[in-house]
Amino acid sequence: MSTAPGPGPLSVAVLGDSTAFIDDTGPQLPTAAHLYPNVLARQLEDALGRPVAVTVCARPGQTVRDAARAVLKDQHLQFDVLAKADAVVVGLGSFDHAPAGVPAALEATLPYLWPAPVRRRARAWSRAAYPQLVRLTGARLRRTPATEFVRLFSQLLEQVRGLTWGRAAGVVLGPTSHRSAYYGHRHPRFADAEAQQLALARAHGFAGVAVWEHVVAHLDGLNVDGIHWPPAAHAAVGRAAAEALLPQLLGAAPRIGLPHAAEAAGITLDGTGRTDDAGPVAARPAD
Repeated sequence: MSTAPGPGPLSVAVLGDSTAFIDDTGPQLPTAAHLYPNVLARQLEDALGRPVAVTVCARPGQTVRDAARAVLKDQHLQFDVLAKADAVVVGLGSFDHAPAGVPAALEATLPYLWPAPVRRRARAWSRAAYPQLVRLTGARLRRTPATEFVRLFSQLLEQVRGLTWGRAAGVVLGPTSHRSAYYGHRHPRFADAEAQQLALARAHGFAGVAVWEHVVAHLDGLNVDGIHWPPAAHAAVGRAAAEALLPQLLGAAPRIGLPHAAEAAGITLDGTGRTDDAGPVAARPAD
């Protein structure tokens, strides 16, 4: 099977957070060769003998709520990036599953405090109190509650399936752990969160990669916040993501398919990935 229609480069979209562009030394340019999206691209190029163009849509601290809102409302992301993608990598969830100290809703108000001295004092208090509050709660609270994560992550994956309209390969990267001083050196519910996220991926037609098993061998190289990876960990994650996408791109495994609503309506794909339907249509924006 052809990897994708047309002679141009294979288009890969990455929906991510800071792990997509930060290493153990800090933020990097999108073209930095050692970042996992670029490692993934090189692996696919070597395996397919075809150029690969990667578009990374990521920002620090991006949660599933942020990403779901973007794929439901941002028309550039919807139609210029995702609708044209041959493969989609979803690298989210790490910040959602981080142990919560200061409640997320309270923390979100800090940038809007005024005057500036009040805002600075509030931020300083938040940074100082966070580790103690994580320890006080036993690190049991997540930044995004589990039930809300399921709702939003499912919404995001279904929207990706709708925009790519059964044509794209897809992989979900599991979360990375948070075991730094800022998080009280604890992350007791990480395994449950990882299993939940990867199960959701499979339920929505995406392959899943347990990222932490590729990062744990490089713990000594993590940066001071305990979250961001050295080049060797980026390389391991990029290779694993490429290995998960290749069977889909080569026709040896099914791609992510149509959204569940289309399947329930009896819409099916032929061997070329086409239907009698007009094609991808963005869902109604959520409130």
